[in-house]
Amino acid sequence: MALIHRAINHALDKRGVNGAMMPASRPLQQYPLQQSAAFAHALTAFGTDVSCDAPVILNRQFGPLGRIGFTSRGPLNTDHMRDLRRDGLRVFNAEHDQPAIYKAAGFAQIITPAHLAEWDLRASAQDRRAALHPKWRNQLRKAEAANLHIREVTWRGAPHPLFTHADALALKRRYKPLPTALITTFASLTPHCALIFEASDKGQLIAAILVLRHGPTATYQTAWTSPQGRIHHAHNLLLAHSANRLASLGHLTFDLGLVETDHAAPLARFKLRTGAHLRRLGGTWVAIPGF
Repeated sequence: MALIHRAINHALDKRGVNGAMMPASRPLQQYPLQQSAAFAHALTAFGTDVSCDAPVILNRQFGPLGRIGFTSRGPLNTDHMRDLRRDGLRVFNAEHDQPAIYKAAGFAQIITPAHLAEWDLRASAQDRRAALHPKWRNQLRKAEAANLHIREVTWRGAPHPLFTHADALALKRRYKPLPTALITTFASLTPHCALIFEASDKGQLIAAILVLRHGPTATYQTAWTSPQGRIHHAHNLLLAHSANRLASLGHLTFDLGLVETDHAAPLARFKLRTGAHLRRLGGTWVAIPGF
């Protein structure tokens, strides 16, 4: 844990991990994309075996091991862990850091908890801007002065350059995001819940982000910035603009995703300098055979 905190402290400069983890005046409600009914619907349409939607449990056959139930960012309600285990839950990436409950239900931890950046949208746009890290706010000012054109697109699954660029970047950096085909299914089944924000300079697309809406939360799902976009800090402009737009739509939390300082320190710094709070998740757990 100390190593994790030192890495995040470095990413935040003098603000430090304790400031980033400072709770809001009222706790935010956790409602991750992976546990939303809309995502469960998209998974089913995508061809995934989903046996439950509270939590959303995916099932796969693993040879002699039989049917394995898995849930990500759940369960949100941890009062019935023994029942979930009895009904087939075998692996889960826990949303809540409650190891005593998971151990008592017959699960063992195999991966330590990750950390998540959550941006509280309940404050006013003015207060959110004031809470930005000074370097982030200065980059935003430069982007605003560049006279970039911002466009919001209600995405319903049609091809878009964002995904071509984002998929190529994922391949280059050797990480596996959610399949574009699954995100496309989500967008086609849930009108107005997938928004693309574009930044253009002199008619040329230089940056874009995809935001998925689900209940009181919205998720920062996919992003791409060209070299020209980086020069103009277009990503800052798009994220600030989208946060204001989501707040106007009634969203309370902007889920900016995992903070990984070992392999993606610049992105971790970018997320946390928005004023987002750092929250510890619960790690990965597996059912103990014969418990």
